[in-house]
Amino acid sequence: MELKLGVMPSRGCADAATTARFVRLVEDLGCESVWAVEHVVVPDDYGSVYPYDRSGRMSLGPHDDIPDPLHWLTFAAACTSTLRLGTAMLILPEHHPVALAKRLATVDTLSGGRLLAGIGVGWLREEYDAVGVPFAERGARADEYLEAMRALWTGDPARYDGRFVSFGPVHSRPRPVRGTVPIVVGGHSAAAVRRAARLGDGWYPLGVRGAAFAERRELLRRECEALGRDPDEVEVTVRAPGDRGELETLRSLGVSRVVIRADPDDLVGVRDKVRHYQKEMLTS
Repeated sequence: MELKLGVMPSRGCADAATTARFVRLVEDLGCESVWAVEHVVVPDDYGSVYPYDRSGRMSLGPHDDIPDPLHWLTFAAACTSTLRLGTAMLILPEHHPVALAKRLATVDTLSGGRLLAGIGVGWLREEYDAVGVPFAERGARADEYLEAMRALWTGDPARYDGRFVSFGPVHSRPRPVRGTVPIVVGGHSAAAVRRAARLGDGWYPLGVRGAAFAERRELLRRECEALGRDPDEVEVTVRAPGDRGELETLRSLGVSRVVIRADPDDLVGVRDKVRHYQKEMLTS
């Protein structure tokens, strides 16, 4: 199986010229996708623990640009023609699903069906506080919001009656190009794996490797089979490892996309990093 290669900016970029050069280069180098992160706000200080670094702190700080990922990807879409456009991750419970369904479908339509909607529940309680959403019920909201968005994309008219959101009969257009926006569920917890099996088109775990990843991958298989679903329907994306042996292990476990990080301000560095990975890691 040929692995797809995605690229994520290693830092936020809100400059138009820099973004245009970066995404065009990523496309010209033959990469499959570009990915944008989301944080609506970054607290001046926070007690929440970032789960993907031993320091407990994320690399992005209060003074870093973190543009809205869907606006950034819409701009990227206008600068490119084949590059797929991923969010890693939209913090789903912080958005109203009716409005978000419209935004996602619009970006997908304008880009010719290139959007990959990576969603997660987040870890930063202080960010939830800032947008007025209860942190404790974020998982339940995420599940319901996914169902509600799918209802809006497929219903004619659409109806949904849930604990957190109810509507209908209503119409929401444009519709996604292929009937739905592919949903990539982010997270390495058992709850995230179950969400991917039930409601996702993909799974993008962060911060889990080796035996822990294999265990979660097996859980995904079991959850899919319990639902009568082919586990291969759920596309698996991971952070790109730097070791060829680890990469081959991930490939054998069904990973189909790896994502590297690169500095959008350093185009020479982007080119060198991508070409090195393509030659040394992805070439048989």
